[in-house]
Amino acid sequence: MKDQIIIKKLTEENTADYELLTKHGDDGKLCYCSFWHQKWTSMDEYHRVQKENPERLKNCVLDRVKSNFHVGVIAYLNNEPCAWVSVGPLIDFYWAWKRVGQLGDAAKTTAGILCFTVAPKFRGQNMQERVLVALKEYGVQNGWTGIEAYPFADAALEKHGPSLLWAGLRKNYERAGFEEAGEHWLSQPETKRHRYTLSLSGSPKPS
Repeated sequence: MKDQIIIKKLTEENTADYELLTKHGDDGKLCYCSFWHQKWTSMDEYHRVQKENPERLKNCVLDRVKSNFHVGVIAYLNNEPCAWVSVGPLIDFYWAWKRVGQLGDAAKTTAGILCFTVAPKFRGQNMQERVLVALKEYGVQNGWTGIEAYPFADAALEKHGPSLLWAGLRKNYERAGFEEAGEHWLSQPETKRHRYTLSLSGSPKPS
């Protein structure tokens, strides 16, 4: 159907689309949305690898794909990749270990949105909200009981600008049916973050 958003899991078959959407951040640095899958001693270490050995970042994600981790989805509009969402059960992301501890077994069916990027060509078209709406059905089909998102507070966005847009915008999550449920577990005074939740299939929201 024309103009319908189609959500597809990242697999070995669509890695070219994944690379197209993730290998360059808006700052021009190689990224591949790999940060969430490895333990880093510091941000300096991550930035050094990002600069000196970006293939390590890409290969980390692709290795997890081959091991059947759910590392993210690609959204397509009229067969063209329009957005990448780093989303999947929280147990599939190293970075989410604190939240996994809070949720316990529910972390196996609670998906988290770690990063959300829209291809430049499709920006300004309400694409984030449209992808989120399509993601609901995808989540139900995959047995997810809920989806969480972690956008930054408006004040943090005003202070730090586009560098924090990768988490998505609160207003778009709200328009897609997400509700604020508390602060992010790593929220800081200067970079406050919210935790938004969406219940799927009538399941209770995580506490």
